[in-house]
Amino acid sequence: MASRSKNTRNKSKVRSTTPMKRTKKKHVRTPEQSATSKGPVAPFTKRKATGEDPASFPVVGIGASAGGLEALEAFFSEVVPNSGMAYIVVTHQAPGRASLLPELLAKHSRVPMHTAEDGMKLVPDAVFVAPPGGCVSVRDERIQIEEIDPSMRTLPVDHLFRSLAKNDGDNAIAIVLSGNGRDGTLGITEVKGVSGMVMAQEPSSARYAGMPTSAIATQLVDYVLPPNEMPVQLLRYVQGKDRLRVSNEPKEEPDTSTAGLQRVLVILRARTGNDFASYKKSTVRRRVERRMTVHGLRSVAEYAQLLERAPHEVDALFRELLISVTSFFRDPEAYAVLESELQRIIKLKADDDPVRIWVAGCATGEEAYSLAILVKEALLAAGRSLAVQIFATDLDSQAVETARAGRYPEGIAADVSPERLERFFTKEEGGYRVTKDVRELLVFASQNLVKDPPFTKLDLLSCRNLLIYLESELQKRILWLFSYSLRPAGILFLGTSESVAGFDDVFTVVDKKWKVFQRRDSGGPRLPDLHQELPPAAIPGRLATAHRPGHRAVVGVGLVAERLLLSSFVPPTVILSERGELIYLHGRTGSFLEPAAGEPTNNVFNMAREGLRLELPAAMRQASTSVEPVVRRGLQVKTNGGFSSVRLTVRKLDEPESLRGAFIATFEEEKDEPKKPKVRSGKSDRGHIERISSLERELQRTKENLQGTIEELETSNEELKSTNEELQSTNEELQSANEELETSREEMQSLNEELQTVNSELEERNRALSQANDDMQNLLNSTEIATIFLDDKLAIKRFTTQAKKVFSLIDTDIGRPISDLTANLRYDHLVEEAREVLQTLVFREREIQTKEGSWRLMRVMPYRTHENLIDGLVITFVDIDRVKRAEEEAQMARLYAESIVEAVRVSLLVLDTHLRVVSANRAFYEQFRTTPKLLVGEPIQQVSEGRWDAPDLDAKLRRIAKGDQEVMTASPVTVTLPRVGPERMTLNARRIVPTGDKPLILLAIESLNNSPKKRDEEG
Repeated sequence: MASRSKNTRNKSKVRSTTPMKRTKKKHVRTPEQSATSKGPVAPFTKRKATGEDPASFPVVGIGASAGGLEALEAFFSEVVPNSGMAYIVVTHQAPGRASLLPELLAKHSRVPMHTAEDGMKLVPDAVFVAPPGGCVSVRDERIQIEEIDPSMRTLPVDHLFRSLAKNDGDNAIAIVLSGNGRDGTLGITEVKGVSGMVMAQEPSSARYAGMPTSAIATQLVDYVLPPNEMPVQLLRYVQGKDRLRVSNEPKEEPDTSTAGLQRVLVILRARTGNDFASYKKSTVRRRVERRMTVHGLRSVAEYAQLLERAPHEVDALFRELLISVTSFFRDPEAYAVLESELQRIIKLKADDDPVRIWVAGCATGEEAYSLAILVKEALLAAGRSLAVQIFATDLDSQAVETARAGRYPEGIAADVSPERLERFFTKEEGGYRVTKDVRELLVFASQNLVKDPPFTKLDLLSCRNLLIYLESELQKRILWLFSYSLRPAGILFLGTSESVAGFDDVFTVVDKKWKVFQRRDSGGPRLPDLHQELPPAAIPGRLATAHRPGHRAVVGVGLVAERLLLSSFVPPTVILSERGELIYLHGRTGSFLEPAAGEPTNNVFNMAREGLRLELPAAMRQASTSVEPVVRRGLQVKTNGGFSSVRLTVRKLDEPESLRGAFIATFEEEKDEPKKPKVRSGKSDRGHIERISSLERELQRTKENLQGTIEELETSNEELKSTNEELQSTNEELQSANEELETSREEMQSLNEELQTVNSELEERNRALSQANDDMQNLLNSTEIATIFLDDKLAIKRFTTQAKKVFSLIDTDIGRPISDLTANLRYDHLVEEAREVLQTLVFREREIQTKEGSWRLMRVMPYRTHENLIDGLVITFVDIDRVKRAEEEAQMARLYAESIVEAVRVSLLVLDTHLRVVSANRAFYEQFRTTPKLLVGEPIQQVSEGRWDAPDLDAKLRRIAKGDQEVMTASPVTVTLPRVGPERMTLNARRIVPTGDKPLILLAIESLNNSPKKRDEEG
């Protein structure tokens, strides 16, 4: 009947046919701006004006890991603004590092990006990116961030999905993108448990398909799509859900009434064989509406048509109705109460009395294994070694198979303590497996809780969050069943929203909060009233008629009358299923049925007395293919005092609908036939005739039984042949798979060799790069030039050892802005000049002094990459202190020499090799009445209007200029001076070569008229 196990998947992959235009948007708005931005109003934004909860908008949780950046960029490039949804992105990032994910995604998104912060309020049309190293959850529409505890091994995607399921209910949407591992697999189970929606990336489009493949394997995924097609389908789903909510009002959508759902339930029962008529109508309607939203349908009639032509959708709806939430040690405080109760039970047990536990609706087995672990721990604490029998059942066979495997993803580490993980689980690739000693305690089986027989003599019965989905009448029947199954003082463990209302005289409360009850010691289980407690499915014919208001007295009289008529005129009758399970008894059947030896059972085939044990199944087989009732007369049934002749009538039931497929069998004792007229034959002849008749009847029955057995054998043979063919096909497939695995192994070996080659090449390149880096570092240090490399933010990227003499630098200053450092310079505009060079890209050079007085030549140049892109600056400081000192000394020497020349009263003239005047002293300008403007640069032949143009003098000077002659002494010449007249002079010349310069000629001119000898003669 009901189950808490939880699998569904839409097998048809949904494809988007409306691609959206991709635009880039770098501007990031605040959440408040996003909430008030203009544009088309999304569906959930409209509902805010209707008075609903203002926070009731969809919240989309997106989980990704390796390769997730590409998938996220493709996803958000197609997300439209004003969709009315909030997006939370969680990725696997190492803690302690700055994340660039918001900036990278902002380039591909039209929706504003934010780094999630603790306490930040969720708003629609905004993306919140989880910071590295934190677990993000949602509570009261606010983000909560907790640091990941390495000891707990919490998976961040599972953590987010679980919080969305708890906080947002059916507004929760989970999306699993590219990544390794199985993170998110457990979380989507809880999202589906609250009727949320799940998407997964198509594995072929994922760089790493581990996470989406694991999610798809649960069969809980609604849509399997590439990332760029997800936003379109996501918007369709939300808009369809909004339309369905509006159109689902009774005045506008009568098709969602009980009559409309009945058609869906009939289709569901016809395919699965399970009747959900006793499920709460609100639950069924909610699950049906969710499937309608997935397919974009607006009415139940359309969905019923889909069910009729798409059987896989019936299976999906069946799994949808079975979904609920389960996990290891869910509600730890409740398990603490159970632990103390188990210790009490074990303490009172005899050594040969086993511990018997039943987990009804075990889902995928987490709860059953949790109880097994508690029992193991309790036995160890008590120092006892009792036998343990734990029966775990569920209607969903796929969930039972998962439970049998006992393998779970890594996310269970968030629910199971490290000590229990180490002791009761074995670590495997991608998850954990329950240890053998725990697995051997459990027996898993598929079971319909209503129709199949229960387990009995139980010490503990756990059935959590199952009764809340059932109508009250069926709840009472199941509670009676539980009271029958439990031993006196046995424990009943229910869900937090369930109770034992109406059975207070059967159960006492152990813990009110966690719904732990104990069966009373006094009295047995209370039998339900035939007509008031049993659900309609268990009452044949008109006995299931519902009470109509205003006619209770009339109906009560009718029921009593029907009971009297049945007891007076209807022979002993049983209603049983095709497998022989007892559904209903009428009359005194003790002469035909008796309890079988061993464990109690309600199987009629086992309870049939001798003479009916073979006839009853044979008659049922014949009745299953016959329209008319099957009658077997003269059956010799063994009773306490001998044999009785019995007439057996078996008919297959087609109505009521709740009993369709069942059989009704009636037992009538045949009276002795009237004695026939005597014939003239002896006694022995009459005895022989009766004996022959009896043998003939027995032989006929034997033939019929044999024929039925032969037909069953032929059917079994056909089934065995079919099974054998399937096994052969499976064997061939396994052989093919083995060959493929062998091929894959060879390919993996080849790929491994290629990877080793690539790895060797990379190692060689790394060595070459390391060598080049060492060479570069040694080159920079050997130049003794202080060099600093800055990025475009003027933060330090690298520096040479010499740079430490200019700035107060240490190795940890990498990444710090240069403005934060103290410079050993008498220059305060370095940062401003660096910014100017970065903006203008114009090279700057300046001579500056250190605070000690030494000189540096500072050059500020743009840093260009090999792609000719500007990626910062290079600042060098060249030590020019020696050069600067030499220049100063040379300047001083020059000034010293010029002072001497200016003090000499002899006229001096400096010529170059072309006999042009380079300079002259003051005595020359005074003697010859000229100025530097008229003299410097002029050839000596043109000085003083050609007065120095003497061929002999010109020849001598040219020989000196060429180096043929070093000195010219006492060379007389007569020069006519202005306002003085002709004057005799003596010329002395010498070739001089300044350091690093061209040769010059120094010409000394001495007037004979003013010579000392002349003055003596005149004196």
